[in-house]
Amino acid sequence: MKIVIVTGGSRGLGASTAIECARRGMGVVVTYNSNPAKADDVVKTIMEIGGQAVALKLDVGDIGAFPAFRDAVALGLQSVFGRGDFDYLVNNAGYGLFNPIATVTEEQFDGLFNVHLKGPFFLTQILLPLMGDGGQIINITSATTRVATAGVAPYASFKGGLESPDPLHGQGVRRAGHPGELDRARRNPHRTRRRPE
Repeated sequence: MKIVIVTGGSRGLGASTAIECARRGMGVVVTYNSNPAKADDVVKTIMEIGGQAVALKLDVGDIGAFPAFRDAVALGLQSVFGRGDFDYLVNNAGYGLFNPIATVTEEQFDGLFNVHLKGPFFLTQILLPLMGDGGQIINITSATTRVATAGVAPYASFKGGLESPDPLHGQGVRRAGHPGELDRARRNPHRTRRRPE
């Protein structure tokens, strides 16, 4: 069984990715930041379709917590899947900020940077020793990196940083993909989130 780690897997695209990976026979490590109940729902759905999954807390913007997360991953891999390594890392966690460039604060800028570029880079770095041979890293980016969209300058810039040049080039990155426009309003009527789930 292949094993995938999906960051931000408690809702939206991350949850859909986690469930689809399980449908394809993969074991899934789902991460969440602030909503363990949602993550548990995803794990329950995966188990109902005959899959295996575990949910772990992770704030992608808190690099200081990464060593403890790596240890939790190692423990989960062994206890749930009977393995010491995993195969795929999907860097998906994130949140949007729709704010004109004239009013973006330094705190907002730094928050987006930490979650969308710095966090994925250093999370990948610390998890690489646990990745099996032939492992792959998939960075989920955004259509805003290619289409001019008002109010998302920092977000688009940092998502673009995961694409070109790829900061993880040479470390098993398969591709950086963007899902296109999502109906975020349907999934979340409050389009701006301070922190990712």
